[in-house]
Amino acid sequence: MIAALSIMGVGGAGGVAGALLAPRSVARIGIGPTGFAVSPLAQVPLLCAGHGLRWQIVLAATLAVQLFWATAAGTSQRSLRQAVCNPAFQGRMQSASTTLTAGVRPLAAVTAGGLVVLVDVRATLAVGALLQVVPVVLLLASPIRVLRKIPARAAVLSAREGAAS
Repeated sequence: MIAALSIMGVGGAGGVAGALLAPRSVARIGIGPTGFAVSPLAQVPLLCAGHGLRWQIVLAATLAVQLFWATAAGTSQRSLRQAVCNPAFQGRMQSASTTLTAGVRPLAAVTAGGLVVLVDVRATLAVGALLQVVPVVLLLASPIRVLRKIPARAAVLSAREGAAS
């Protein structure tokens, strides 16, 4: 129990650091690529984990890195969505995003639980890690991958007008 709380505490510290350092991360590597590729990679130690203090330390460090980048990516994504979304629709945009991301969690939990019953825990974790590659592939196939900074509102509006005509 104490080990789990320690791992979660170290992970939480990584999340706080990600929130604080998101602007620097974006300035360094760009708004588009921030954090997307880390989540699947962070699953590898979880798939290999064993017993003992050494693995607890590895899992704590991995969770801290994963939550650092997840928080930085989330901050970047919300900032980008707010920049490109018409202010009149921002509440709906954020509600839809939150509903989609949070709404699938119970379904994912039930699916993972069923998969654990059919196969085993490591196989289920491997499937989860592979599914986390999907957003990375979508990012690589989109123009967002090269986006270095948030576009100015005027640039977004002129791009929309050009696409509409």
